[in-house]
Amino acid sequence: MKTICIFAGASKGRSPIFCNEAFRIGQMIGARNHKIIYGGGRTGMMGAFADGALASGASVTGIIPEFLDKHEVAHKDVTELIITNTMHERKSAMYKDTSDFVLLPGGLGSLDETMEVLTWCQLGLLKARVHIFDFDGYWQPMQAMLSHIAEQGFMHSTNLEYVIWAKTADALVDNLFEYD
Repeated sequence: MKTICIFAGASKGRSPIFCNEAFRIGQMIGARNHKIIYGGGRTGMMGAFADGALASGASVTGIIPEFLDKHEVAHKDVTELIITNTMHERKSAMYKDTSDFVLLPGGLGSLDETMEVLTWCQLGLLKARVHIFDFDGYWQPMQAMLSHIAEQGFMHSTNLEYVIWAKTADALVDNLFEYD
């Protein structure tokens, strides 16, 4: 059984289609009956993904730091809600034993988590794949930046092998479960 960690924005973005796709991806991943971990929020892309996974009958673990839970951002309907003291504890718990990470559209937090995971993979602290949902070209600037870093010699190009890009929900899920 895979452990899949989802990174997604706590905001819903400007177009409702982003949350619709997050919900659909949640349903598709949730139907596969693997362990799902995410940031524990009930709003935006995070909440839409969790709602989709829960609607498919999946078991979903949310991990959220106490200061965010106090603002009533936590998704109280998840299967398990883990409340940590700090963001660092949250990220450590999310990364533990995770084989695959999925990045949906999001903001600085999602970007931070993804860059940290890629760094940990580069350093050999994690052995995982990062699946990036590049819906409507959302993550194209990041793809260009990663290629630029490698081209300029500040990262070995083999580090790009940890990243799997998908432009559609179907392609994302196909890639995620290619070796299932």
